[in-house]
Amino acid sequence: MKIAIIGAGLSGLACALTLEKHGLKADIFEKRGMAGDRFIYAEAIYSMFHSPFDDAVQYLSEEHAIDLKPASNIQKTWIWTENECSSIEGCLGFINMRGKHALSFEKQLADQLQGEIQFHQNVSHSEISRSYTHIVLATGDAADTEKLQPYYRALSVRFIGAVVKGKFEAMVVHTFFNNHYAPKGMGYLLPHSEQEASLILVYPQYPENEMLKKEDLWERFFLECCRKLNQELLIISTFELEDYQIGKTETPRIGNTFFVGNCFGSIMPFFGFGQFESMLTGIYAAHDIAGKGRYEELVRPLYKSYHDSLTLRRGIEQLNNKQLDYLAASIRKPLIRRLLLSKKISGLKIASRLIHPFQRKE
Repeated sequence: MKIAIIGAGLSGLACALTLEKHGLKADIFEKRGMAGDRFIYAEAIYSMFHSPFDDAVQYLSEEHAIDLKPASNIQKTWIWTENECSSIEGCLGFINMRGKHALSFEKQLADQLQGEIQFHQNVSHSEISRSYTHIVLATGDAADTEKLQPYYRALSVRFIGAVVKGKFEAMVVHTFFNNHYAPKGMGYLLPHSEQEASLILVYPQYPENEMLKKEDLWERFFLECCRKLNQELLIISTFELEDYQIGKTETPRIGNTFFVGNCFGSIMPFFGFGQFESMLTGIYAAHDIAGKGRYEELVRPLYKSYHDSLTLRRGIEQLNNKQLDYLAASIRKPLIRRLLLSKKISGLKIASRLIHPFQRKE
């Protein structure tokens, strides 16, 4: 058995680690010079969107012997709209670092690997398909999937972000929904520490949005964040990513080629995060290769989560600012809080159902 993994991101490294635990070795090819993306930023893992996994970090450690250290856990999330503000409190999930940060999940996975990663190796599936019995496609690029099978694109999005300095509560996340600066999208602030945070604006690249000046949207968002947080934020670095594809593949496996991470469709459309799902696809592909399960069956719940998340996004996109205000205000109701935080009911399903009444409000 000769195994190749193309891509040393979250899914590719999780696959390699799991293969090693089963006594198998893979050749890992990465086109960049290090494990991690081009810039530093934070992401979040929300337990309410990952039912039945209440604690993703604990699950990965106890069930798969993959040990990760998040930047912090999330104890509170603020939801800001144009005229309303609500919050959810509890053990909500984790903030984790990505990219070139010293404690990024990519670097933590790479440090646990026994084998080596072959960097600066921009190989393609067609180039190595005859040399390996199994190939795990983990490049993070939907275009690579489309060379082999249909990939259903739900939307393309633009990320505009910055690392900012200020005074933050390390376990408190801020989310922003306002069509004046995040048309059919959202913004969020994720602390790295008490002095540093990622501030990110993300919105779909629909034709009507592309007519808007992205610089104006970012300026409005930044000024609004400063006002809501009642402080002057200092930008220390910026980044931008456009034409970021969110979608899913038609099938998770063709022959002995496994599609994992973004090549599978692990990005959840609502928030645009998908690091937990990416790692799961890599783990599940390794289980199949090691004869411990069938990849198609293991990833079935991930397809369902993707569709639930897409339903939630499509619903949010239809809401105007007044309706977003209604939605934020409703979260203050005790029953809705309990439902969102319930460990017995999927928070993703609950959230997608909640938005339907507000779509009809004038």
